Amino acid sequence: MSSALVSVLMPVYNAGGFVKDSIESILKQSYRNFELIVINDGSSDNSEELIRSIKDPRINYFKNDVNLGLIQTLNKGIDLCNGDYIARMDADDISLPDRLKKQVEFMNKNREVGVCGSDYIHFGKGKQIALTSHHDHDWIAGWMLFNSSVVHPALMIRSSVIKKESPYFNSEYKHSEDYELWSRLLFKTKFADIPEILLKYRIHASQVSRQFRDEQMENGNKVRRILLERAGFRFTERELRMHCLLGNSQIITSLKDLAVLSFWFSKMLEQNRKIKYIDQSVFEKILAKQWYDACGITNLGPKAYFFYLKSKWSKLYDGSRARLLSKCIVRWAR
Repeated sequence: MSSALVSVLMPVYNAGGFVKDSIESILKQSYRNFELIVINDGSSDNSEELIRSIKDPRINYFKNDVNLGLIQTLNKGIDLCNGDYIARMDADDISLPDRLKKQVEFMNKNREVGVCGSDYIHFGKGKQIALTSHHDHDWIAGWMLFNSSVVHPALMIRSSVIKKESPYFNSEYKHSEDYELWSRLLFKTKFADIPEILLKYRIHASQVSRQFRDEQMENGNKVRRILLERAGFRFTERELRMHCLLGNSQIITSLKDLAVLSFWFSKMLEQNRKIKYIDQSVFEKILAKQWYDACGITNLGPKAYFFYLKSKWSKLYDGSRARLLSKCIVRWAR
C-alpha cells in the first residue's frame, strides 16, 4: 500500500507516440507525494516498452491481458488508487510542473470541493490555444446541463467522493461516461476549476470524440435528459430536442425551432427560480450566452441575426453583434 496523498491514474492504449512525454510530465511535478498508476490496456504498439524504459519507484505499472476498453480500465484503476486524491491523466497530454501542487493546495483549502479542474491549452494541431474553464460550481453546473463543462484529464477528485459511486464510470454511456459521472457527482459535492493553465490537452485525429461522434451524441443526450430531470426541470420532447441540438453544437434549421428554444430558456429560468438549481443571475447569463451561440449555428442567415436582436436574451449578453452577423452569413452561404 502506498502512503502517497495523490494517486495519478493514467490509462494507456496504443499511445506510443505520446506516453513517454506524458509520464515524464508527471514525474517532473514540483509536488512529490504521489503514486502514478499506469494501466496498459492491451496495447499492440510499443507503449509497454516505452513505459518500462522509465525507471521511477513512484510508477505502479499494470497490464490488461486483453483490451478492456477505457471504462473498465478506469474503474479498475480507481480501485487501485490508494491516495486521498485521484488525479486523472491521459497518455497523450502534458501536465504542467505545478499542476498537482496547485490542485492539492486548492483541495486542502476548500474541503467542500470534491472535483477540481483547471484552465488548459489545446495543442498538437495548429497553434496552441489557451482555454478558460468555468471556475465556480454554479457556472460549471449551469453549463453542465448542456454538455460536460470540465476537462476530464485535468481533474483531481477526492477518493472519498468517487469511491462511493457504483459504478464509477457507467458502461451504458460509452463515450459519454465521464459526462454521466459528473451529472451524478454534481448533486453530491462541489465542482471548481483553478483559474490557471495546468494542463496541455492534445488534439489529434485518433481521439475517441472524433471517431465515435454519433454514439457520443446519443449517449450525451441521455445524460442531458436525466440531468435536467434530476435537477427538477420539466420539459416537452421538442424542448429537449432543441436543448440537445444546442448541446451538440448542431445546426438549427428553422425560425420555429429558434422560437421553441427561446421559450424553453424562459421556462428554464422561471423553473430555476423555484427549484434553485443554481444562482439565478448566473443562470441568466449562461442562457443568454447559449442563445447567442444558438443563433450563430443556424443556416438561416440574417433572419437568425434579426431574430436574435428582437429577443430579450440579446439584452443580457454583450457578445459582438458584428461577429454574430458574420457567423450567420457564413453559414447561410455554405
